[in-house]
Amino acid sequence: MEGLYFYWLAWIAWVWTTFFMNKKNPVRLKWSVLLLSVILVAPYTIDFVSIEIHLSALAIGLYIFFETRRKKTGSLLYLFLSSFIIMLAYTSFLLFELFDPVWVLFDRNIMLGAAGFYLSVLLHKERKDRILALVSGFLQGDILFSVILWKFNFPYPAASMGFMDILFISLGLLLAWSAIESMISLMSGSTINQVEGEEQKTS
Repeated sequence: MEGLYFYWLAWIAWVWTTFFMNKKNPVRLKWSVLLLSVILVAPYTIDFVSIEIHLSALAIGLYIFFETRRKKTGSLLYLFLSSFIIMLAYTSFLLFELFDPVWVLFDRNIMLGAAGFYLSVLLHKERKDRILALVSGFLQGDILFSVILWKFNFPYPAASMGFMDILFISLGLLLAWSAIESMISLMSGSTINQVEGEEQKTS
């Protein structure tokens, strides 16, 4: 069923940000409101220039706008370039799947999610920039694919439940990877401090 991964992961994330995240964390309210907004408006659609778009695209677009408006020109250009690369990869995957579905060996949602996760990690070091590049690249890619199919009279709603499944699988992988990186950083830092303490004792 389309939307299963999305609802499952989105509700888990919302419960975490609302009830378990530190209340003094400045991003807690922002993430809680964003997740709840996306969950609530995801089933509804609007027609924009003959293309059907789910309202979740609007919520995601507003998030991208508010997160990028204060970025410097250099970082904004690099973010645009990285999201453009992810957009091309996403759209190319869908086109290849459309014309030759044999090469999709297992669940397409997991394959696309893993590809987006890999590209965002490869292109950015900061978690926030990875999320921005991934979300904007996937959203632009889905809208581009919808426009391409519209030209051939094939209806394809942009930011559908299937798209949200792929996006949240990729975001889940990205957040899990960031948690692993943080754990490794903490472990390596504590190991270095322990070694330095032992060296001071011996000296």
